[in-house]
Amino acid sequence: MGEFDQPRPTILWSPGAPHPKYADRKTLAIIISHECFPVAPRTLRDWPLVAIRPGKRVIYDVQAALSYARALISAAPTYKQGK
Repeated sequence: MGEFDQPRPTILWSPGAPHPKYADRKTLAIIISHECFPVAPRTLRDWPLVAIRPGKRVIYDVQAALSYARALISAAPTYKQGK
């Protein structure tokens, strides 16, 4: 690491643990990928979520993000695959 490199934040959530009230994009993407469907942290920037910036990092309300993800899954089209 160089002189000005900042250490990467550690993920404070793992499957089976209770959800935090707020999480950064990376942690939130892991939670949503585990609970609903695979999603990348960059995708969350395009979702209509309220961003909170108490310091240098942006955080989001986990329950609001999970509600939006569940709404996306319920509105997704379904179809039968195969023959």
